[in-house]
Amino acid sequence: MNTFVPTALAAALCSAVFAASAAVPVITDGVSRGAALIHADPAMQALLAEATSEEAQKWRFNTLLELARIASPSRFEMRRQAEITRRLVEEWGFAPEDVLTRPDGFLKGAGVQTVDGKPVYNVCVRIPGTYGARPDAVSYKGQLPKVVLEGHIDTVNPGVLPPAETPYEAVKLQKVSDPIVKTREELKALALEVRFDKNGKVIEDEVWKKAYHRFNDLEEAKKKGGYRIYVPGFEDAMINTVAVMQVAKLMKKHNIRPVYDIWVCGTTGEEGKGNLCGMKQLYGYSQEAGKGNNALNIVANFGADSTMPGDAIVNYIGSYRFEIKYTEPAGWKAGEARPSAAMAMSRAIASISDLKTAWDLDKKAEKTTYTVGVASCNDPAKSRSTNCTLMVDMRSPTQAPLSAIRAQIEPEFKKAMDAENAKYGLKTGDKNAVSMELVWFGDRPAYQRPHYNDIAMQALWQASKTAGIDVIDKVPERAASLNDNVPAAVGVPTVNTNVGTNAGGGGGHTWYEWGIPGNGVDEGKRVYRFLMMGLLASGYNLADGSVVEPNVGPMGNRTTEEMFK
Repeated sequence: MNTFVPTALAAALCSAVFAASAAVPVITDGVSRGAALIHADPAMQALLAEATSEEAQKWRFNTLLELARIASPSRFEMRRQAEITRRLVEEWGFAPEDVLTRPDGFLKGAGVQTVDGKPVYNVCVRIPGTYGARPDAVSYKGQLPKVVLEGHIDTVNPGVLPPAETPYEAVKLQKVSDPIVKTREELKALALEVRFDKNGKVIEDEVWKKAYHRFNDLEEAKKKGGYRIYVPGFEDAMINTVAVMQVAKLMKKHNIRPVYDIWVCGTTGEEGKGNLCGMKQLYGYSQEAGKGNNALNIVANFGADSTMPGDAIVNYIGSYRFEIKYTEPAGWKAGEARPSAAMAMSRAIASISDLKTAWDLDKKAEKTTYTVGVASCNDPAKSRSTNCTLMVDMRSPTQAPLSAIRAQIEPEFKKAMDAENAKYGLKTGDKNAVSMELVWFGDRPAYQRPHYNDIAMQALWQASKTAGIDVIDKVPERAASLNDNVPAAVGVPTVNTNVGTNAGGGGGHTWYEWGIPGNGVDEGKRVYRFLMMGLLASGYNLADGSVVEPNVGPMGNRTTEEMFK
């Protein structure tokens, strides 16, 4: 029996975004001048022309459908990883040695190889810089400085990896004027479905033509007979990740030569119980230690997870998640008085519900919240439940109050077990006593920027102005929880933006996730801006032989020197 337990502990927790004010970064001469030089470079102008072209727009759309349909649950992204790796080498111009990740999840030089005891199926390709040839080049334990451009390749649905003989999700179409489907049966019954050939490539038939119409917004799509495209991951976040992968493809084609290395990565584990495993590997972040070694010496990070055109996320909500299982020995007989797994779990819920954060007591304090999200028990026939599982989630924009509420909540799990056993004169560990197990622990470290003048913020601000896309008067300071939590907590400048552009979308994290292709020229400009952001950090070798120097030093930040293998 699965029971969802509502709680009034933190109604505001349903929103992953905490609102705040806005800020304006101070732009250095090096960044403003560098942006102008990079933008004027012939190779970059050729790249911009291609990124905004009809051909490149269609490439992004087709590649999105081809990759999004490959089922890729968090921690089981190996099939999507394998296909992207294949395309990097066989279609996008890279040599096998340019691909730094392996099918078994090993990443040479990384300070963490496994997360939660499981492999990490990142896919990263290297665009080599020229910095290593300098006689005065600085490295960290042999690792030259590098800039990461990334988007995540995992998807919430399906929740488990389907059999190898059925690895694909259907790509269904429905007129946007029709109501959104309510059941899986309704979705399956939709007559229009995009078809693919034996090589996994889109077949550009009449159904495809209905799907591939770009619109400026949802209202235009409704007025002009647009179609929803249903496939999990379309909106969150493969539309972004495909655009990031196009950055790598275009850099290779146009011989874009950074100063520091640039790594373009499809990262894993951003969704669900993925626990940000992809980023934890890249940044050598140990959730047990709460620190990161940044063994790869990454100096700046630029992420593309946001689903809102023009959006930018600059602060990062932290969270701890505990999944605790209470188990009683089998063999209970009707009428027998002995401890209950269900009652131990209920005791934990009751005691946790009495706890208060500083924000509960004073709304002027940091907005720290927590909730008992899910409680479930097995229900064997002709008996009572022998195990029950409890999931608790706590969140805060900064680390101190998050750690404080964890310190209050975590001991309550064991106290509840001990109290249930004591009621029957038993101690934990006795034959008929209830036991407790930590099934899963999730850690997303919190980070609030102390200022908005680091290279990631400057690059976002200046590249937007130079590329003429998503120019704003102030940077919104709101926070969200995503891949950037990890590099930010390790001290690496990072910012998250939207690249892939929807005209409309919905059903995020569900089986009926859908989207509509957005303005393709604007999307191309966002691809170009994303690359420019990376180059402002890494530096760039101009066509005339001069150099735009890196705007960040060659030694990446870290919070520990310890390696976590």
